[in-house]
Amino acid sequence: MKDLSNKKPVEVEGVLEAFFETGTEGIVWSVVKGGDFKYENLFTLENGDLLTVFNDASKKDVLWQGEVKLEYENKKRPHPLNPEYKKQEVFGRWVNGLQENADPEKWAQMFLDEKPAKLIKNNPKI
Repeated sequence: MKDLSNKKPVEVEGVLEAFFETGTEGIVWSVVKGGDFKYENLFTLENGDLLTVFNDASKKDVLWQGEVKLEYENKKRPHPLNPEYKKQEVFGRWVNGLQENADPEKWAQMFLDEKPAKLIKNNPKI
């Protein structure tokens, strides 16, 4: 097993991505490096990462900035076909975590709009 404890932070510039596929059971908040979608360019957000989201490609207007702190209770809803199973939901889409102290709809909309972003992974697993 690799020792990742001495890994340095990794800076990723790209666009936000509301990534999902079979097996994720909902959206995984991510940044796509360079805006070029390939799995090797996909960086998922984790608690402790630092994220800056810009309003447009000029990167002059910061839309959101802070430490990623995902919580897993806000907007939890029962699944319509299996009410015993509950999951967070925004805009009718299942999601895996929501940013603490952020409006869930505004948070999700940034990713759905693929806003330009800079991500600093504090404990990279690459």
